[in-house]
Amino acid sequence: MRRTRWMAVALAGALVLAACGDDDDEGSGSDTTAAATTAAPDTTAGGADTTAAPDTTSAPDTTEAPDTAAFEVDTEACEDPDAATAPIEGDIKVGTSLPLSGGPAVLFAPYADGFKAFWEAYNAQGGVGGTQKVDYTIKDDQYTANLTKTAVDEMIDEGVQVFTGIIGSPNNAAVRDDLNALCYPQMFASTGANAWGDIESYPWTSGLLVPYSVESAAFHDFALTQKPEGGTAAIFYVNNEFGQAYVKSFKKVAEEEGLIEIVAEEKIDAADSGAPTAQMTNLVAADPDFILAIPLGAQCIAFMKELGNARAANAEFTPVVYQTATCANPIFFGGAGAGADGVFTSSNLLPEVYSTPNPASPGPKAYADALRAVKGDANPTNTAAAAGYLAAEFTAHVLEEAQKSDTGITRASVINAMRNINFQSSLTQPGYPAIMNAEDGFIGEVTQITQWSAAESIFKPVGDIISFEGETLYTD
Repeated sequence: MRRTRWMAVALAGALVLAACGDDDDEGSGSDTTAAATTAAPDTTAGGADTTAAPDTTSAPDTTEAPDTAAFEVDTEACEDPDAATAPIEGDIKVGTSLPLSGGPAVLFAPYADGFKAFWEAYNAQGGVGGTQKVDYTIKDDQYTANLTKTAVDEMIDEGVQVFTGIIGSPNNAAVRDDLNALCYPQMFASTGANAWGDIESYPWTSGLLVPYSVESAAFHDFALTQKPEGGTAAIFYVNNEFGQAYVKSFKKVAEEEGLIEIVAEEKIDAADSGAPTAQMTNLVAADPDFILAIPLGAQCIAFMKELGNARAANAEFTPVVYQTATCANPIFFGGAGAGADGVFTSSNLLPEVYSTPNPASPGPKAYADALRAVKGDANPTNTAAAAGYLAAEFTAHVLEEAQKSDTGITRASVINAMRNINFQSSLTQPGYPAIMNAEDGFIGEVTQITQWSAAESIFKPVGDIISFEGETLYTD
């Protein structure tokens, strides 16, 4: 039987991807490349520049790596082993692909702002080891898998050496086979799909977000703290790979533990942003003790608004409602009004990142300053922007570790540094670094349940940290 470890420190934070915010100004198919020689902001006109460069060295690793053999990638399996081990000298070309146009852009374009913000500030301070700057490219795929493949193929032709932070499960899956065969690092895929932990089949690929299996198990175990004897649950989900992954994970843990019976399942098409009125009617009729809601994007708001209507019309309808971390953004919850009040979600970033527009702590402040430096009206509490910044911060650390290796930076040394990461991000709670090794393919297996307060317009931590670090995770 799986055993959850509830850590005895209460904290909040969120590493999520889906968010709502200002659209980016690049058009469809745009190729946004920042020159590696980006100059530092001008400090002679209009006052001193206060944007602090991201500090990837001041937060020491606070947790020793588990006692396990170090990971070392097999380059003999590459189509071109020599290319995989060739030194990368001069500027390092890093690429990503995400929606900058079309409907999904409103949700995901802020991610690009966070990604840019980190690299601009980082390059202004000299780049990797103060000697190699990062020439980053962002391509638009409109959240369409075949366009992601086109974008990645184009970037390979343009000399990109490292891929990181590509958004979307189907999008990353569309390029995973090619990148692993060609031995290009596909780091920190910006999804929580369980598949990104498959080290044996896809050693060159890793994920960024808390795995959906961890989040589903965390909600399951939290639900049992509310009703220890167990109870009934209903699931509302978007009917695509993303939603189905959560459903599969939650059903598995519910079956293993045997204390929560799933009595209803309601779904919505990925392209449907209308009110899920019929689905909510069915959920009310099922009268579950718990609801796991897995909408996406604007559906997050629509679901909570319908939840509010159902509660207002049915005083006895009082399930514990959990909405997945992909919705854990103040913009979504605030936009749902009273329907969001008391709804639970989860997080693993510092509270200041998603709740304070003007944070004071060094890491969140550097993030907010860097974000506003590239886009003055950007909202630092938009967690998509935070996720983009975080993907770049992790990537910078990996490049620094690769540079210190005997071979210097090569594609192989980059992937080895990624797989052996033990790094405390400036945006995550101290004491819980990102850790991977030859046996552990996930960097984030710790999360915190939070609850939305409509009166205060903030998420509040509930209970203790929930950790699955070192436990067996489910893979697709």
